[in-house]
Amino acid sequence: MTKNIMDSYTITHAMPENYVAGELDFCKAEFSYDTYKVQLMDFQDCVVNRTGFLYETKKFKLNEYSLLDVNRYTKFLTHKHYLKKVLIKPKRKLGPGKYLLVHDEWTNEHYHWFCDLLPRLFVIKEQLKDYILLLPDSPYVRNIGLQSLEFFELQPADIEFIKEKELVKMKNVSILTHTCLTGYVNAKIIREMKAFTTQKLKLDPAAPASKIYISRDKARYRKILNEPDIQSVVKDFGYEVIRYEDLTWKEQIAQTSSAKSLVSIHGAGLINMFYMQEHGSVLEFRRNKIYHNQCFWHLSQALQLKYYYLFGTPDDDSLVIEGNGCNLTVDPNLLSKTLKALEDRQA
Repeated sequence: MTKNIMDSYTITHAMPENYVAGELDFCKAEFSYDTYKVQLMDFQDCVVNRTGFLYETKKFKLNEYSLLDVNRYTKFLTHKHYLKKVLIKPKRKLGPGKYLLVHDEWTNEHYHWFCDLLPRLFVIKEQLKDYILLLPDSPYVRNIGLQSLEFFELQPADIEFIKEKELVKMKNVSILTHTCLTGYVNAKIIREMKAFTTQKLKLDPAAPASKIYISRDKARYRKILNEPDIQSVVKDFGYEVIRYEDLTWKEQIAQTSSAKSLVSIHGAGLINMFYMQEHGSVLEFRRNKIYHNQCFWHLSQALQLKYYYLFGTPDDDSLVIEGNGCNLTVDPNLLSKTLKALEDRQA
C-alpha cells in the first residue's frame, strides 16, 4: 500500500541580499528546484541495515526508495549484491509491530539529521505513535538525535536501534520517502518546523539583539586561514565569537534564539539558524566556481531569513567547500563592507 503525503512542487528562491548580477552564474541550477513527492510505502518481509538500505527478501534485491540518491547506488540494485550482502549474512529478527524507516547513510551528520530526517518525521507527526522507528545506533543519534525528537515532540511507539554491520529482519515496515534531494530543503515542511520552534521557545519578536560569529578554529578542515583577522573584524561590529562544539545542543538553542545575525564559514553550525527569528540575517563564507550544493542559502530562504554570502580564496582550487572541504582566506575589508551593508539593512 502506498499513501501520498505531499505532492512535489517547485521552489524558486529570491536572490541573496548582497547578490551581484552574474556572480552566481556558476550555480544557476540552485535558483529553482523541485521537491520530491512524499509517500508512505508499506512493505513486507524485509531486511534493513544500519545505513537504511531496505532489502525485499522475496525479490532478492535492494529497494531503491530507501536510498538517499538512487544514482549513487545503481551497482547495488542487483541480485548479486543481495546474495553477497544479505542472503548469507546473519540477521536479528525483530518482534511484531509496524516499523518505520526514514534514515539513510548520512543520518549521523548534523545537517542531514535536521534537514533530511526530521522533516520526514515531522510531516507524519500525528501518525508516529503507530510505528516503531528504526534508527542507526550511534553516539550522535543517542545524544542530539534523541534530544531533537523530544524537542519537536516526535513520539514513535518505540525506537529500534540498528548496530554497525547488523542486519535486522521484520515482517512489516514502511518507508517514508525523502522530501527532496539532499542538499535542498522542502520549504513547506521547514516552515512548519520553524513555526513549531517559535512557539516552543516562546520567542519575543522584540528580543533578538545579539550577533554571533561561529568559529571553526578547532576543526580539522573547512577553516578560516586568517581567523585572527576575521575575528578582529567581527568583534569590531559587536559580534560574539562562539564555538558550538563547546556547548550542549540546548545551550546552542538558547544562544542562537536571541541572535539577529549569524556569521560563519559553511558548516553544520549554521543549522542553528533554525532557532533565529524571522527576518534575521545569515552570512555564509563560501568559495565560488565549484560546489556540491547551496544548502544554507536554501535553508535560510525557507526560514525567511536574509541570506548573504562572501567568497573566500580556497587553499585548494580543486576542492569544494562542502564535506571535508577546502579552507578559505577571507578578505577583511570585504567582510567589513558586507557587515556594514547587512547592518544598514537591519536598521
